[in-house]
Amino acid sequence: MYEGFDSFCKLPTWDTSHALDERRFRAALSEVVHLPDFSPEEMGRYIQLNHAEPIWPKTAAQLDTVIDRLVEHATVEQNRTHCRV
Repeated sequence: MYEGFDSFCKLPTWDTSHALDERRFRAALSEVVHLPDFSPEEMGRYIQLNHAEPIWPKTAAQLDTVIDRLVEHATVEQNRTHCRV
């Protein structure tokens, strides 16, 4: 299920807060956030394991911060989605 984030994370700017990257993340999230088995924490682990190799100028700690932000956003969106159902 989390493979949908691969196209988002394969872009070299995925870890920025650029509007286009945010839009790509939201698009990937919208495909899975409503699924009963979706877990923001598991999404974060998937991104960490598959896409979070520290590349200059980002450190592992900086990437962790980015992933934590994505998990937080996914959690908020998941809660919003479940409230509508």
